[in-house]
Amino acid sequence: MKIRMIEKHSSGIALLVALGTMIVVLIVGSLALYVVVRGMSVTRGQVRYETTYEAAVAALEISKAKAESLNTFLDAPPRIVDTVRIGGYRASVTAERTSAQVITMSGTAIKFARAMVGPGATPASGSYRTYYISATILARSGERVGLEAVQRFTASVD
Repeated sequence: MKIRMIEKHSSGIALLVALGTMIVVLIVGSLALYVVVRGMSVTRGQVRYETTYEAAVAALEISKAKAESLNTFLDAPPRIVDTVRIGGYRASVTAERTSAQVITMSGTAIKFARAMVGPGATPASGSYRTYYISATILARSGERVGLEAVQRFTASVD
């Protein structure tokens, strides 16, 4: 009689141990699945942002070309604002002349600039015009990247 009660009692414990083990495995598996899915969504967002950033760099190059056009045609209005499409992105590009006059640096300033940046980094005459260029990209998924720079072009003084 005592042997049968021990067998029934131990089969109940085995069932509880099996159920407990299954619950622990289910929790660990769910946690692992959550971590993987969360990591994938973070990676997806980072890839979208980096792609948007690369499109903004391309739009900044377009702004640079527009600034070069402003530098070539001095009769043009001092500011160009345009909207362009780069792949699936819409970009707002701006090129603006910061000064209508040629800036001429003194010989001392040119020597200082060469010492700071390196030989050949500044024009020998020290005459240039500067342009403010910017690009803002808005992706369909909501990412927005804005880049801006000051572009300097050597001025040919006749």
